[in-house]
Amino acid sequence: MEQSTGRFPSDRPRRLYFGWILVGVLGITTIVSYGTTYYAFGVIVVPISNDLASSRAALSGAYSLSLLLAGILGFPIGGLVDHYGPRLLMVAGNLIGGLVLIALSTVGEVWQFDALWGIGLGLATALTFYPVSFTVVANWFQRRRGSALAWLTTIGGLASPVFIPLIGWLVPHYGWRETLVLLGLAQFVIAVPLHATLLRRHPEDLGLRPDGQVAPDPALRTPVKVSSSSGVTLSTAVANRVFWALTVAGGLEQLAAMVVAVHQIPFMIARGFDPVFAAGIAGLVGLVSLPGRFLLNQLSDRVGSQRLLALVLAVLGLGVVVFTVATSVAGLYAYVAVSGVAFGARSPLRASVMADHFGRRAYGAITAVNGVVIAVPAALGPLVAGWLYDTLGNYQLAFWLTAAVLGIAAGIVFLTPRPARPRA
Repeated sequence: MEQSTGRFPSDRPRRLYFGWILVGVLGITTIVSYGTTYYAFGVIVVPISNDLASSRAALSGAYSLSLLLAGILGFPIGGLVDHYGPRLLMVAGNLIGGLVLIALSTVGEVWQFDALWGIGLGLATALTFYPVSFTVVANWFQRRRGSALAWLTTIGGLASPVFIPLIGWLVPHYGWRETLVLLGLAQFVIAVPLHATLLRRHPEDLGLRPDGQVAPDPALRTPVKVSSSSGVTLSTAVANRVFWALTVAGGLEQLAAMVVAVHQIPFMIARGFDPVFAAGIAGLVGLVSLPGRFLLNQLSDRVGSQRLLALVLAVLGLGVVVFTVATSVAGLYAYVAVSGVAFGARSPLRASVMADHFGRRAYGAITAVNGVVIAVPAALGPLVAGWLYDTLGNYQLAFWLTAAVLGIAAGIVFLTPRPARPRA
């Protein structure tokens, strides 16, 4: 008779949960996807504007178009991620992104730049940015979702401190065209192989449960469907007033974030700071944000993500005020200190808030609808800020309005009813 070992299934040696491998992979590819597009634009907009004799508003329009297109495409893409997984979509996004970046290096007219960046990179970023990555994490984690998002965005947060100073150095030494070619190659060499070989859809596909739980019955170690109890449907979510309150707040938040991303370096250059130094300051905000990304999202598992998101948005508004009045190096370092604490935590906290309210059952589709609405103000932000600069000759009004918008967003999130704490 076979002798019992006295060990329960939970006592068996446990392998590293594959969800954590996905977090690491997506963190690395986020560095590339964001660094070569999202953060690159603010560094290259001034030399491209000078080379193509274009206004800030015209070039900002390309960036705005990419944001709007990415938001619109987020709806079908979110549904596709829910049903088929992220692998083919993210690989396609990196291939398109690499090709478009290389094509951008050959443009000679503003309309060519606008079309390639606005449409080409709009599609590429819709397939590779955080909305897709957050959907993957929301499916693989529940009780430890805050921790997983903390690690993902801490790793991905290296995009700005790595790529902004790097591009700021490459452009004056090699030119913006050659720099874009190198950025395109980075998508091919780094992001494509990782997405192609390691991405998976649901833990249920591997016979697992969210957070690494394993069913004790070996018969259950086969792919199963995601339970309907794991969240609400899209129609239920969009009928909820909380969804629309969070969507309005997210739109205001993204409007402000896009203004800062696109125009903070030109603002510093307009005030007489060296372009390389300005790029360094922008990159330093990302570097200082890393502890905040990690600690605040870890803390959200204990105290709830929504109240932390409201606090983060308020601090970011204060940081924009400090930046707007800064006329010295010391003032800019104060901006880094204030904004850096909260800069990287807003997106993962917003993702956690949505997951806490609506679950993971249709998370991709729900956040995609949320993203379509958010894309409109996000796209308008850089465009209006560029127009204000062209009209007034400075960025003062644009950044004061940005600070006010963040304050309003913080108030909306704070006043929105919070979800019940998820059950273990």
